[in-house]
Amino acid sequence: MSDGSTAPVGVRAGLRELRPRGWKLWEVRRPALAMILGIEALTVLGLVVAFTGFRVDGTAITRSLLIIGLSVLHAEATARVERMRLYLTTSAHVTMTSVWAFCAVLTVPASYAASLVGLLFCFLSWQRSRLHTMVPHRYFFNGAVAVLAALLASGGHNWLVQHLPAMPAGGARGIAALLALGLYFGLNVVLVLSTIYLAVGPVPLRQLLPDREELALEIGTLVLGLLAAQLLINIPWLMPLVLVLMVLLQRSSLVSQLEVAAATDTKTGLLNAAAWQELAQRELVRSQHVDSPCALLLLDLDHFKRVNDTLGHLVGDAALRAIGEALKRELRGYDAVARFGGEEFVVFLNDLSLDEAVVVAERTLARVRDLVIGGQTPNSTELSLTASIGLAAYPEHGEDLTDLLEAADLALYSAKRAGRDRVGLPPRTRPAVHPA
Repeated sequence: MSDGSTAPVGVRAGLRELRPRGWKLWEVRRPALAMILGIEALTVLGLVVAFTGFRVDGTAITRSLLIIGLSVLHAEATARVERMRLYLTTSAHVTMTSVWAFCAVLTVPASYAASLVGLLFCFLSWQRSRLHTMVPHRYFFNGAVAVLAALLASGGHNWLVQHLPAMPAGGARGIAALLALGLYFGLNVVLVLSTIYLAVGPVPLRQLLPDREELALEIGTLVLGLLAAQLLINIPWLMPLVLVLMVLLQRSSLVSQLEVAAATDTKTGLLNAAAWQELAQRELVRSQHVDSPCALLLLDLDHFKRVNDTLGHLVGDAALRAIGEALKRELRGYDAVARFGGEEFVVFLNDLSLDEAVVVAERTLARVRDLVIGGQTPNSTELSLTASIGLAAYPEHGEDLTDLLEAADLALYSAKRAGRDRVGLPPRTRPAVHPA
């Protein structure tokens, strides 16, 4: 029996996570560390300034209690869903708490809004530590950014509401709300991405941005927060409906992520073989219905086994990712591209004749040939690769997907046997037959 002097293991682990001395924050590069500490200090200063004008406001207290109560219920109701979403997200993760934070920005004074956002992030920090999914310094920094954005957006919104000229149909309040939305979103994005950039070094901006789905989800959450604010002002007893909507939205987002994960190759981010075959079958049927040509390319990297055997599988995986990116850049956005297995890729080309498909295949080989994968080898030398392509076209080489894949496989074998780094065609090409 415990004497009460020792906390449970889970609690002790959570408390250890919150001790600043052990945080990895102190290993961050100095420019990023300076920005992190500077933003946190600026947040504290902003809170001090905001609270110099603090006054007790019954309406603001009631609204704040309702928002924080709903936000806690939302966090608890979706904890498992959020954990799965975090696990599945490969880019910056959107927590969807902005609906409550931005609702506060538009409905209570700046000091109340900042306090509410701070309390919400404290609760989420405790929740994450309980689930052992929190990196403390990152979460506290994100909280500081959110509090600072709430202070500035709420202050700006309240100032605009007081100083914009009267407009019909609530036009002034609408403009103030939209400008506050832009300020809140913009500050969060700029401050977080700038800090990440300083922490990881010069990288392309597109590598730092969330993917389009997560970015759209964040904007949608803020818009929902704007609508929730109007509901809170005019019909507050309907606010629980926002909680129901948020839970459903979060579950729908998880289902969407699971569907994407089920159709995606984990190493390259391309379609996997099963998803590609389903999509290619639909496109082939469409081509048959409209009497349009199409083709598929079966691409295999030359001597790729040597890369894995001599340089290791990590280098091989990096090469596969680079090839996948090169294929997406070279081909049209609607061409179905997949990793078919191992070092083999497959592409379905819509509305292209055999001759046009040959041109695309040759251009694709040139892109692979010119691709330089720098710094991936153990001694940081550059790695170059070539590939061979087997091409099969409808209707010349088959009427169904199985026939076309078999024809492309024979063509690939022909290209390999002829010396590699070339496009191969099936041994026999029959003339296209078109209805009279």
